[in-house]
Amino acid sequence: MKASSTQAALHPAGRSKAVEALLALVFLLSLGLFPWLALGPLGGTIVSPLLRVLVFALVAAGGAACLRALWPGRSLAFCALASVLINAGVYRLAAFIPELSTYPLSLGWSEASRFYYASLFFSKQVYGIEAPPSVLHPTRYLMQSVPFLLSASPLWLHRLWQVLLWAVFTLLVSVAVAKRLELPGRLERLLLIVWAGLFLLQGPVYYHLLVMPLVVLLGFDQRRFWRSLVVVLVASLWAGLSRINWLPVPGMLAATIYLLEVKQGERPVWKYLLPPAAWLLLGTAAGWISQEAYKLWSGNPPELFGSSFSSDLLWYRLFPSRTYLLGVLPAAVLVSAPVLLAVIFRLYRKWRNYHPVRLLGLAGMLFVLFAGGVVVSAKIGGGSNLHNLDAYLVLLLVTGSWVAFGRFREDTPQTETPRPIPGSLAWLAVAAPVLFAVTTAGPLQMRPVNQAQAAIERLQALSTETVQSGQEVLFISERQLLTFDTLKGVPLAPDYEKVFLMEMAMSANRAYLDQFHSDLRTRRFGLIVTHPLRIQYQGRSHQFGEENDAWVQHVSEPVLCYYEVAEDFPGLELQVLKPKANPGDCP
Repeated sequence: MKASSTQAALHPAGRSKAVEALLALVFLLSLGLFPWLALGPLGGTIVSPLLRVLVFALVAAGGAACLRALWPGRSLAFCALASVLINAGVYRLAAFIPELSTYPLSLGWSEASRFYYASLFFSKQVYGIEAPPSVLHPTRYLMQSVPFLLSASPLWLHRLWQVLLWAVFTLLVSVAVAKRLELPGRLERLLLIVWAGLFLLQGPVYYHLLVMPLVVLLGFDQRRFWRSLVVVLVASLWAGLSRINWLPVPGMLAATIYLLEVKQGERPVWKYLLPPAAWLLLGTAAGWISQEAYKLWSGNPPELFGSSFSSDLLWYRLFPSRTYLLGVLPAAVLVSAPVLLAVIFRLYRKWRNYHPVRLLGLAGMLFVLFAGGVVVSAKIGGGSNLHNLDAYLVLLLVTGSWVAFGRFREDTPQTETPRPIPGSLAWLAVAAPVLFAVTTAGPLQMRPVNQAQAAIERLQALSTETVQSGQEVLFISERQLLTFDTLKGVPLAPDYEKVFLMEMAMSANRAYLDQFHSDLRTRRFGLIVTHPLRIQYQGRSHQFGEENDAWVQHVSEPVLCYYEVAEDFPGLELQVLKPKANPGDCP
């Protein structure tokens, strides 16, 4: 009786619930170890990528031991894979922590500028004037504008909202992928969701772009043409407001799922291809219409759109450089190769079971998006990561997942059980997104809050004096000080914000820059607030050297010709300029 009671209190493996609970607690606590080491006080000692990977591997190995004890029915390799993925996923979320700050100045070169552009959808409410919304990335700023629905929403809330946009939309798309694949086990679905999220963040694929694959993945039904057309049109309308190279992507994504899930059968090829062709063509047309409609509605001069078409191509950035140590092409190969190898492994013995038009269609769309992303990455202002390969990454994720998990339906009956993906390939597919994740972010920085507050008080005094004298104050940078009413009684001068001014400088937009230089010549602004301006050309030997040189040529030199430093705030990347009494010989 005593023995049976003891047996009843134990699990089949002979382990008490208390021990299992302890193991689970240890594993959960261990998930915070690498984030604490990398982002905490010791983070400065493990900044090199190799050391980070080594420390992460040791932490993940400890987690794998816990999981193996918790799941005695699972292999050690599976537990190790699960520990690596879960630890990497937790760390990648923790890497957003530095962005959650009450610091009143910008956390990076353009960080706070994004909140200003989001505010333009509520310009009358925030600034008391009607200002046109952004030319660049309207849907990103539309999504970021939601907190402005709350009156007097603080800067920290907007930072939190942006982090939530990153995390939530990446998660939703990953869940949508797992949902369509219908994997049998909950644990397997969880690991796929984590892997897919890490895969998307390799770009990263921005949250406003993830709206489109989310809509298609959730709403597309290859059996219902008209419903699917509506889904594609909705996603394409959003694409037209997002990025020009995303115009065909919703239609291409629908076509990809169709080619993966629908057999060619006995139908003529033209009839088989008619639905995906219609989705692609009509979706692209809808995207173009919404883009043109936005140009008219926004009120911005037409010549401000399409700046990327006139900017320089810097082909060397496709290879390792100071701007991107990996180089766009090597990094793209690192990301793509494991997924493509898994696809080849699945198909190389039975590719004849699929109609050639399906294989060619999938390969062709991947190639087009890859080539387009590579060209855009070579544009000045790009080439520092893989975010311009975003559409390609989404299509690769879908194609690779469907093929790897056996959801690519064969045209001819399957005669043998599909071979499982080898463990080595599974590890390769996990390695790349994990490496990208664990080398992201660094130790938390202590911001000079008191110094910033003193600078803001001085800015308030200078700005008030300038406004009272009847002159304008131009905030090239730190415009969020006006957005969140940190500075009182300073009217917004909407022109020449740093991010857009840089875009115009990189594309050498003569009409915009000539007007800027004319306003400098007439000393239109009684005060200019900007990050420190220096006349120092750099070239490709420096990170973003060409961008710096475009800024120096079109912004720094003209500004410093007509304006001089009134106040400098060392350590804050902040400078105040006033008009020169005698500019001398300026262009």
